[in-house]
Amino acid sequence: MTFKAISNDSTARNSPPFPPELWLTIFGLATDVPGLLSYDGPTPSDLPRPFVKEHEHKLLAESLITKRNIILVCKTWHALATKFLYRSVLITRPATLSSLLVALDSRSPGAARSVHVGWWTRRLDVLIQDDHCEASDYALLANIIRRFPNLSIVNLSMPMLPDNDSWLRQLPESVVIALAESCGPSLRVFDCSESILRPCREDLMKLIAAAPNLSVLRCPICSPSARDKSPCARLDVPVMTKLQSVSLMSVFLRDYLPDDREANHFPALRKLTYDCIPPPFLDHTWKHFMRLSCANVTTVHLDYSLQADCLQKELDLLSECCLSLNDLVVYIRSWTEINSNLTLPPSVSYLGLHSKLHKAAAFHFKQLFAALRTISGSKLKTVRLLHADAVEDLRENHRVLLETELADSSSCVTFRIEDNEGHLLMA
Repeated sequence: MTFKAISNDSTARNSPPFPPELWLTIFGLATDVPGLLSYDGPTPSDLPRPFVKEHEHKLLAESLITKRNIILVCKTWHALATKFLYRSVLITRPATLSSLLVALDSRSPGAARSVHVGWWTRRLDVLIQDDHCEASDYALLANIIRRFPNLSIVNLSMPMLPDNDSWLRQLPESVVIALAESCGPSLRVFDCSESILRPCREDLMKLIAAAPNLSVLRCPICSPSARDKSPCARLDVPVMTKLQSVSLMSVFLRDYLPDDREANHFPALRKLTYDCIPPPFLDHTWKHFMRLSCANVTTVHLDYSLQADCLQKELDLLSECCLSLNDLVVYIRSWTEINSNLTLPPSVSYLGLHSKLHKAAAFHFKQLFAALRTISGSKLKTVRLLHADAVEDLRENHRVLLETELADSSSCVTFRIEDNEGHLLMA
């Protein structure tokens, strides 16, 4: 070996260590899931929440694999990357709760100061589908939540307790109170819209009161409880000064009505998601709430399950009450539920449409295009078909129909008709 080769080999072995700050930057870039570990504003997706959640959890699971691989490389990487491993916690099986609790009681080896690893956690997703979940499992979950003082996003989707009344379906109080007491000030998003178990109204009000920075609330149905029968014990709805997005059901609106029915407890509300289910509840209470709390709403997602001839009534209600509405998204059962000659709220410039029937017959698409040719909206610029499967079905199985309908619409349609990615449906 020459002197030069020996010198180069010695330099390689004695090179200065790679700065930990650079490793942290690399680990952060490798494990980041943009938009899912902190709340920076309303979600950009217009798809129904189940589709959005499925995509989010796939990304989180993939990121978790990367994190586990990183910490197994060496002790140095383990110490540096531990905080990234625990930044998001995903629970899918009750059997993992005990081991997770033990892990959360350990100290973070790479921290500048000694902290429990749960200090780094910003997002918690509990997606337990096991119908054998026991009461003791929920007690463990409550203890786990108390290890997360800085939680920002919480998604709960859990089965019923074995002895829980099928009508009550109440999320154990210990879980809700653990959230309120451990991470209330940091909580920005609370979502239990897909959960069978739901908090009762009193517990939810306690959580809201403890979470002054709550920006997104998706709990359209509260579980009934015995305390509901005592009006004097009813907690008032806190004023939610930071709440930007809420999911409601008109039939369960009473849970969110303040004692003073003339007070607006949602002053910052900009996005409303609500289910319109049979029978139609276009009653005075719902209309009054819309007028009082939704004047500044810019986005509405409407899950519509009524007959086609009732949709215009919903649009009229939005026209009257949501004067700042810009983006309107409507989820329907099939394209046949869109009638011709619909009149949109005059301020709407974007209309998103999603059919739950992804493989549709030709006459369904014909009715869709007939409705688009006659729809009225003075500021409408874009109509987007939101589901990729529906767009693919239309392009692959009804190509001739698509070309014919778009050609017939070219002379009377003044807005863009887009696919799910925002491109022209027929480029």
